[in-house]
Parts: sequence; structure tokens; C-alpha cells
Amino acid sequence: MLTRLLFRTTWATAAVTAALGGGEAAAQAPPAPKYYPGTVTPSPAAQVPVTPTAPKPKLFSAGSEGVRPVGATEPEPLRAEPPKAEFMPPKGAPLPSQPELPKVEASKPTPALIPVATDPVPPMVTAERGPVMPPKPTEGLVSPTPPVVPPVPAGVPVASAMTARQAPSVSVEYEMPESVGVGQPLVYTLVVKNTGTAVVGGVRVDQEVPAGVAYQSSEPPADATTDGKLGWAVGTIEAGGEKRIKVTVKPSEEGEVRGRASVSFTTGVEAKVKVTRPRVSVALTAPETVRVGEKVQFTIKLTNSGSGAASSMTLHARLTDGLGHPAGNVIEAPLANLPAGQTKTLTLECMAAKAGSQQCSLTVFADTNPGETAKVNINLVEPQLAAKQTGPGRCLVKAEPVYQIDLTNPGSATTDPVTVWTTIPEGFEVVQASDGGAFVPTNKAVGWRLSGLAAGASKSLTLKLRSVAPTDAVVRTVVQTTPEGKGKGLEAKCETAVKSEGVAALRFEVIDLEDPVEVGKEAMYEIKVTNQGTGPCTSVTVVAELADGTQFGSATGPTTGRATGNMVTFDALAQLPVKGEAVFKVKVKGTQAGDTRFRVKVACDQIKTPASKEENTRFYKE
Repeated sequence: MLTRLLFRTTWATAAVTAALGGGEAAAQAPPAPKYYPGTVTPSPAAQVPVTPTAPKPKLFSAGSEGVRPVGATEPEPLRAEPPKAEFMPPKGAPLPSQPELPKVEASKPTPALIPVATDPVPPMVTAERGPVMPPKPTEGLVSPTPPVVPPVPAGVPVASAMTARQAPSVSVEYEMPESVGVGQPLVYTLVVKNTGTAVVGGVRVDQEVPAGVAYQSSEPPADATTDGKLGWAVGTIEAGGEKRIKVTVKPSEEGEVRGRASVSFTTGVEAKVKVTRPRVSVALTAPETVRVGEKVQFTIKLTNSGSGAASSMTLHARLTDGLGHPAGNVIEAPLANLPAGQTKTLTLECMAAKAGSQQCSLTVFADTNPGETAKVNINLVEPQLAAKQTGPGRCLVKAEPVYQIDLTNPGSATTDPVTVWTTIPEGFEVVQASDGGAFVPTNKAVGWRLSGLAAGASKSLTLKLRSVAPTDAVVRTVVQTTPEGKGKGLEAKCETAVKSEGVAALRFEVIDLEDPVEVGKEAMYEIKVTNQGTGPCTSVTVVAELADGTQFGSATGPTTGRATGNMVTFDALAQLPVKGEAVFKVKVKGTQAGDTRFRVKVACDQIKTPASKEENTRFYKE
């Protein structure tokens, strides 16, 4: 049967110190027992006395609440029993069996427990190494002061700091036989276990060689065998791992052999924080050309090619005067965070307000990322429409004047399809229209439908009319574009004033209603004046000359006639319209037989030289 001696490093409270002999309790402990020759004197380091005949003691575990027996429900202090005054086994009686020494377990993450020295306790060396305390023969095992946990740096989340905390725990145990004969090899094993959750390094085990025992060998060999001490550099032990040291000694005296070993180690903690940096790039695109009055869409492509999210992003855009936006020419807007490796596409919509080269400048800011700027130029174009009409301003009735309509686009973009309407005024009729122009009677206009005019292009249309009546009129033309999409079309107007004048053409006849006429009786002459021209006749005058041998009788007509000598004159007729007719009558009496001639002259404002005619009448006498 093997007896296991377990020492585990642990944190302990002041109660442990008092229970194991520290402080005031140590001063009140009973004196050390006396031993007779032939017995084994225990090492001063073994501070927990054990009665040889006592039953196998319980294992103890150490925690923040003190030391308690394994399985106990309430913590209770460990009381040291005073050893017996002497120990003398009967002659020839077998040696009593060696009881197990108490086992102390570590339940809190600590560096190795080191016996307290008589000298003042030196300060802790490093957080990895743990506290270093030399042995103190007159006191029991105590726990060093817990290491100071450095404060969490500002700005580091508590959860992140906690993940970097380690809980090292190392124990050392004895595995040895219950008894061995004097002079016989005593083989035991030191088992060093890493019961924590982190790797420990620099593990070292030191053991004091009890008096009356000679060191023989060990596996691995001890690296220190002086001053009655053995030491082994165990090195690194992974979490949950263990290292075993097999030691062979030879006792030279009868009695009890007690072993005391201590372990020291270093531990470290590793934490990592990922340091990231966003790298935001911005690309700005837009159509090369947009017509004025249409919407302009700028496409913004944001890409984060860095290792961290871009936060607190802000977009700053500046537009030139030709680009309209409800927010004005300077736009600022916050943007959502952009995770690393992702791309986001946004759209900035403006209105094309002014023709010419315009620009949008865009800058995107983000925390820890310099402002990224992108620019794009866009050409805003605008179609224009102009119309000019030429043709005669005066014409005669029945003339055929020709009018030319010139269309031009002085703008920078192609127009939408063009529609042309020319109204035909009263007194004119259509003879011919170029380019497929058609007369629409309901509108009394000639219409054309044309394709759009390119920038700088021109188009000429001709229209031939005929004057059918004298008139003062206006030939009006309206040119419009028909938008293919939404928006207002273009319009241009032009007109030509025209006066159509008629030609006065008088025709008159002079007839005698009776021929021959007996002397002494009256003969009737009828003068019929007709305007067969295309214009009215004004101030129409009629003058008749009586022949010799005749005498004036009377005169009738649309105006009053008066006789002066052998001349009969009618008052001027104010106007004789086209196709108008006026009849004048004159009665004369023949005073002698013979052939007579009745002469008539007709004139008007339009015909300055009078026209004359005569009628021959024969007067007879029975």
C-alpha cells in the first residue's frame, strides 16, 4: 500500500497562518518532541505534527474561506496536536506504519507556495514568477499575499480584460511505500501536476533531505545536492499535465522519515487586441452629358479595403451653380458604418439647371481615416429653337407670294421632334408647301412634322400662297418641340404682315335705247359702268358731251348729274366695288335731222386717264 504525501500551492487566509503556527498561535504551540537515539528526527520544515499510531489523516484543501477537510460542509480551522513527549517502541516490536501527511490542495489561482522565512518577506518579483518567499523553520506553511491585479486600461472593455486573465495552479505529491528496512533503498516519486487552466513555466521542485537518509539517485538527476537539499528544474507543464521525479535514498537509522518538498513556477498571461484601420476609398461617376431640365444622378461607390469598420462617416458634397439640389450647393450627410471588406453604393440626385461644364466634388470622412475626395465633371447641354420667316409684305390680288420659314438650333443639344404650323389669313389660299406640309381646313393652317434638329443645325420650309382678295393680313407661324419624356418643350414664333391689293379695271358701255329718233322727240342714252378689276374703284366720275343738234333733257344715276352747256357731269361715285356696277342715264332732244354722236368719259382714282366712248344716233324728220 502506497502512502501519498500531497503539497499543493494555494492562496490561504490569515486563519491558515494561525492554524499552522503563524502569528500568535505559533507562540503558543507546544515545544518540539524529544527523540531517543535510534529514532529519525523530523525535518524542521515538517510543521504539521502527526502521531505515528494515528489513523490515516484526511486530505485538506485550501481556499479563500480557509482550510477545510475534504468533504466537510463548513470551514473549520486546522488545529495542530502537540506531539507526544517521546517515542520508544518496544524492543523487537515492528516499526509503526507511516501515516499520510495532510494534503493541501490549491483552489485559487496562485503562484507556488513557499515556506515563510524568518527574514522580512521580500517583495514580489514579477507577475509571471509569483511571490518568492524563503523558508521559515519556526512557522508552518502560509500563503503569500495575493498578487496585485493591474487595473484595466481606459477604453478597454471589461469583458476583453477578463479574457486575458489566467488561473495557474500547481501541486506536488509524494508517492512512497509505507515502510522500508534500514539500509534498504527507499524509492519514492514526486508528482508535479498543473491543475490549472494555463501553461506554467519555470517549474522547480526543491526537497530537503531528512537527517539519517542518504541520497542515492533520481530520475531525472537532481541539479542541486548541496546543503542537504535536492532540486530539479522541471521546466514547462501544460494545463492538466504532470511531471514525475523518481528519487532513491537509503535510510541509515530506524525511525520515521519525513519528506518535505516545495514547488515554484512562473506563469504568464497572454492577451491580444486586434488593432484595425479602415481604408475607405470613394469613386464618383455620372453621365457625360445631361440636358438642362433633366435629373442628374451621381453614383457614389464607397469601399472599405481596410481591416476595421469605418465609423462616424460623413459625406460632404459641393456642387457648381449649374447643378440644383434642395439642400443647396453644399451638402453634408451622415453615413452608416461601413464594415471592413464591404462596398456600399449611394446615389446623389440633382437637377440640371444651367448649360455648360459643371462639377460635383465629394469628400468622405471617417474616424481614423483621412478624408477621401473624388470629383467628376459633367456637361449640361440645352437645345434651343429659333424661327425666322421671310416673304413679301405687299402683293396684288391674284398674285402668288412665297414665304420661307427658317428653323435653327443654336443650342448645344438636339431638340425633340419639331412641329410647324402656319396660319393662312383671310384673302389667301394655299398653292404649295414643301417638305410634305399639309393644309388642315379645320385649322386653316399648313402643318409640318419634322425630326429633332441637331445642335447648330438649320432647316428651311417654303409656302406659296395666292391672294384672292384685297386684304391687310398677317401670316403667322408657330414652331414647337414635342418632348419625348417629361418636361416642357421649346417654342418659337414668327410672322409676316402682308397687304394684298386689287387692280381697278373699269369697263363701261354707252347705248341709245332708241335709234333712229324723230326730230323733236327725246332719245335715251344709258351709261353702264362696271368694275371688272380686282380692286375697288373710288371717286368714279362720269362726264357726257352732247352732240350738235341735240338739247339736254334730264340725267339720272347713282349720283346727281348737271348740265353745263353741252356737257353733262355726274357727281363722283365714292366707290365701285369689285364686280360692282353703276348705271347712269341721260335724255336729249334732237333739234335737227342728221347723225349725231353722244360721247362719254369715265375716270376714277385708280385710273387717272379717263376712258371715253361715244354712241351714234340718227335723228330724222318727216
